[in-house]
Amino acid sequence: AIDAGANVDGFVSERFVWRDADCKPRSAAMVHNDAQDPTGHFGGYLRQYVYQSAGQTRTCDGSSQRHPGWGFTVNHFKNTASLSDDTRGSFRTVLAGRHHAILEYRWAHPIDGHEVDITVHWTFATGKDHPLWSITFDASRAPADAIKADTRAPYGDLQWDYGMRADVDGVGWGDHYKFASLDAPISLQSQWDYSMPNTVPYVIEWANGADAEMGAVQTQTWEQHDAGGYWFYDHWGQRSTGPGMPMDWNWAYQLNQYELPFEGGQKSKRLAWGANFGAVGQRQYPALGDQRMLSGYPYQSYAVAMVLGRHSAGAVAHQVAQVEAAQQTRLTASLGRVWTMGPAGVGRTDMAPLEPAGWDARYATWNADAAGDVARLRFDVAGAALEHPVIVISGYHGSALAVSLDGAVLVADVDYFASIDAASAQLWLTLRRDLAGRHDLEVR
Repeated sequence: AIDAGANVDGFVSERFVWRDADCKPRSAAMVHNDAQDPTGHFGGYLRQYVYQSAGQTRTCDGSSQRHPGWGFTVNHFKNTASLSDDTRGSFRTVLAGRHHAILEYRWAHPIDGHEVDITVHWTFATGKDHPLWSITFDASRAPADAIKADTRAPYGDLQWDYGMRADVDGVGWGDHYKFASLDAPISLQSQWDYSMPNTVPYVIEWANGADAEMGAVQTQTWEQHDAGGYWFYDHWGQRSTGPGMPMDWNWAYQLNQYELPFEGGQKSKRLAWGANFGAVGQRQYPALGDQRMLSGYPYQSYAVAMVLGRHSAGAVAHQVAQVEAAQQTRLTASLGRVWTMGPAGVGRTDMAPLEPAGWDARYATWNADAAGDVARLRFDVAGAALEHPVIVISGYHGSALAVSLDGAVLVADVDYFASIDAASAQLWLTLRRDLAGRHDLEVR
């Protein structure tokens, strides 16, 4: 359901309500970005997130006046920064299906003296716990190399400890290696471990007393899309030999390091992303590790899952494992066609290879074309099980949907959750199954 124009403590929002992997209700209040909100900003972020865990309803609100929610953009350049919630924008619902929805925010936003077109999509799906946040920076209005900015989006403050005002006991991230602080509560004197190799980029904060954590997990590996920045990579594979976190400006991602020196800083729930300067606007900029050069002009696009859950259950680590599982999955079609190319980012029409075939990193979906309104797909899952995969079938014009898995007929709203977008001739399907090994799916 979409509760349009909902008033959430004075913040006018589109509130999305769905059922998660356990069929428990979740909701996300997304603040309109076309008018000032009660803090004097222009919205474009998540203000309130509500979910259930272990029989408890957890309500996570934005609470900082300067950063009143989570999911807006921040870019640094020339010792300053620009924030999208300072700019009036527009929003629309791109997809409003029975079980799937996409909200779009757009801005023409000034970065480094030039207007950059920013598109952000938030995706919600029945049967999935975590919303997807996807972005494209389009700097094509400016000349090449005129802008030299990093990106720390998605950015913001959300009371992910559901209002307990708990100390943040630890922080961590993944780039080429996994970084984790070792002493609780977190301080700039905490020891750390950076010794374990990593594949999928992520950030995380946690509070033991609240049994809560929040993180962002990229839908691709760092080899497929670089993430993280700056110069602490010379400590990859190491552990600290004494107290002391990296210098605040040298964390691979921005978390709460700039609040820690101040009174109460260990309670800050700031959580953001990171990439090197030049990621927005430069034809060439260094990847993390300075081992290769990448392009941030005219586009920079990526996507992350927004993860909240119990720290004891390892919610962020579990989402990382799911992206790793996707990378070990092979999708083929005996009828229809698996996508090998797809749009290179939200709000873009240029195409890029999908790795692996069918995996659309914009929305963490498996994509294929139907043939005569029928698709027969085979999943070969070599690693951990794919949990409740979301499949998008394009070129689908049917109305009497029939779905079977390994020859068994599935029941709508029980075994799968479907949305038919007639305007784009697409079928969105969350399969309420965990796939391990080989499975054959037919949609007609």
